[in-house]
Amino acid sequence: MQQLIMHLDIDAFFASVEQLLIPALRNRPVAVGSGCIASCSYQARRFGLQAGMPLSRAKRLCPSLVVLPGEYQTYRCFAEHVWRICRRYTCGLETYLDEAYGDISGMEHLYGSPPEIGRRLQQEIQREVGLSVSVGFGANRMIAKLASAACKPAGVLWIQPGREEGFLASLPIEKLPGVGPKTAGRLRDMNIKTVGQLRSLSRELLRCMFGRRGEVLYERCRGRDVEIIRPAGIPKTISRETTFHKPTCDQQEIRGMLLYLLERAMRTIRQKRLLAGAVELSIRYDDWQELAGQRMLPKPTAMDDEVFAVVRRLLEQLYRRRVALRHVGIVLSHFVPAGTAAVLFEQEDRIRRRSLYAAIDRIRNRWGHAAIVTGESIELLGRLRQNDYGFVLRTPSLTK
Repeated sequence: MQQLIMHLDIDAFFASVEQLLIPALRNRPVAVGSGCIASCSYQARRFGLQAGMPLSRAKRLCPSLVVLPGEYQTYRCFAEHVWRICRRYTCGLETYLDEAYGDISGMEHLYGSPPEIGRRLQQEIQREVGLSVSVGFGANRMIAKLASAACKPAGVLWIQPGREEGFLASLPIEKLPGVGPKTAGRLRDMNIKTVGQLRSLSRELLRCMFGRRGEVLYERCRGRDVEIIRPAGIPKTISRETTFHKPTCDQQEIRGMLLYLLERAMRTIRQKRLLAGAVELSIRYDDWQELAGQRMLPKPTAMDDEVFAVVRRLLEQLYRRRVALRHVGIVLSHFVPAGTAAVLFEQEDRIRRRSLYAAIDRIRNRWGHAAIVTGESIELLGRLRQNDYGFVLRTPSLTK
């Protein structure tokens, strides 16, 4: 049986939810975000608006733009309803905030061809949730995601086996997963502008230019991808990131924000009964220069203080310029199930700290994350507004 992967993307997710909840906003240009756009409606995109654009520029391009701060918890509830519908068609679903991958191999015998499955999903989601989605199908994750992007909004596209290279050939090089701005710049300097032209480069040349990533690009430009679907089990990464309300060089505020983001991510891995084996810190200066560093942890852990000690060392290594920071992010990875790293004779101090984190989680699960503020995140008190879900950040702190 040939593998068939589905990628479903909720169209203009944040903005679409707001238009659904506030009927007066329907058919109007709407943006969600604070400082920059996190999501904007298709009515706003007609003016050239897009995610990541500063709101000051967006308002100049579209004076009638309606800007809303957004509410992450509300969006997550809508997304979970969409994923429940998707699980009717697949038992293997890997979900993010506004998109999901599913292995629907063999489901054609029950529900019809991939386009028929896509249209059924669209109809059920529209009827039960009220949101529009785009659905792509392909032999692997990469092709399915590119297919859904090519048919947005509210489209269904199936790239049939054997037609992957033809579909990819004319795509701009930037559309290929794994090709960021720097990589695209180097390729364009070689007059490589499309995915089809990238195939002219040998595996050896790409490996020399980009290391192991070059071999991945060699495979992907030919429609091959080795990524598999990770159903509700061990995710590849869990990340939290945000932009400061105002660029800052205050070390206490920066460390406080990093601890807050880390706490949110660590609470998630404890809920999933996982241990983190590595942590990555990313920073963005006010002049948009970005730096990132990753470290393996001494041993897999679910304790905030053990991970934060590594984050602080990464911050000291990365933050060397006398320029304010505008954005920070935390990425946890290399997860293992909690039971596989058990220690027969564990130190009493670790047992007490594990009990402490479990107690804090119980309180937050009942009364909200804001019920307890710990450690250096206390520095955020008085600087940021709070609600039951925690500090109200300039951009959503999302799990990926």
